[in-house]
Amino acid sequence: MWESILLTVAATAGNNIGKILQKKGTIILPPLSFKFKVIRAYALNKTWLIGFLMDIFGALLMLRALSLAPVSVIQPVSGCGLAILSIFSHFYLQEVMNVVDWVGVTLAGFGTI
Repeated sequence: MWESILLTVAATAGNNIGKILQKKGTIILPPLSFKFKVIRAYALNKTWLIGFLMDIFGALLMLRALSLAPVSVIQPVSGCGLAILSIFSHFYLQEVMNVVDWVGVTLAGFGTI
């Protein structure tokens, strides 16, 4: 059971940090379309590609966790991903969080525990 909980935390961290890296990578990229030139630009952007791979790896970890434990255990634990997302966004993307935001992050973390 503990293995599946740890896998879930790692999976949700991978998903959310991957999305942040993808967001950071898209700052210099054109809007996504199915043109070869645009897809090539995304595939060659290191930050976006690392974020994409982390997101995929997180999804695979989540599938593994779901195969080890019931959804009723995995889903609440995956809620800590929002806290991870908020904290990483604050420090990596320099997004400003007010007191209410920090209270929400703290409650999400304690709610998972």
